Amino acid sequence: MKKILACIDDSLYADSVSDHTAWAAARLAAAIELLHVIQRNDAVAARHDLSGAVGLGAKSALLEELVSIDEAEARLARERGRLLLQAAEERIRAKGLTRIATLQRHGGIVETVIERESDADIIVIGKRGASANFAKGHLGSKVERVARESMRPVLVASRAFTEPKKALVAFDGGPSARKAVEFMAASPLAKGLECHVVMASTAESTSQVDLSWAAERLPSAVIRRISGAKEEIIRRYVSEQDIGLLVMGAYGHSPLRSLILGSTTTVMMRSCLIPVLLFR
Repeated sequence: MKKILACIDDSLYADSVSDHTAWAAARLAAAIELLHVIQRNDAVAARHDLSGAVGLGAKSALLEELVSIDEAEARLARERGRLLLQAAEERIRAKGLTRIATLQRHGGIVETVIERESDADIIVIGKRGASANFAKGHLGSKVERVARESMRPVLVASRAFTEPKKALVAFDGGPSARKAVEFMAASPLAKGLECHVVMASTAESTSQVDLSWAAERLPSAVIRRISGAKEEIIRRYVSEQDIGLLVMGAYGHSPLRSLILGSTTTVMMRSCLIPVLLFR
């Protein structure tokens, strides 16, 4: 049975993640698991524990108060998460989907997603997390880590959902890009979408072999090689062709090179205002 793992948090992207999830689940005939992760927040550490500067009796009272505050915050976090999951489930059910499970966990977001992805076909996550309201133009670090570490396709939801009619595969001939092409050729998620495959390259002889491979697997797709910088070519093509879904390999550079120079994946997720489907 196909399953989609959708990450729900307290951000501006919560409704969009629900809508992207409903769209993907309907096309894949998949069940849905809505996941909310409560990250550990130690009240003592968060308040810069100064108890060492006070007497023993006062220190004991202070620690008890901090523990009480911590417990109260944990209850609020659980209730807030429950309401977020409930709202997401109701939004998806309103679109006619019924196979929905909800799960709330404590821990690290990335670690929990990786743990839960074993039986998932696709992971859906918002472009930015709970700090999205205050970090315009910034890609959430947790989102980037999930995209780097997950072994499943990751659908990074845009700020607002619009049903895609056209998909662009940003193709470089590498293993992850080939996996993306194979997915688009076989998956019901891509059925009915007008597919474009674009390679940004200056080595025509080498790229032609790769493009011929892509054309064999996607015979109805628009196949193009365009000379120039990858990021600019993809960004311009998305805009000019009214692309609704960007499909690409995730983080083809080595971790060290990406750390120093950044990567096409990160740049595209930051700059494109459409959902991005990533493959490793």
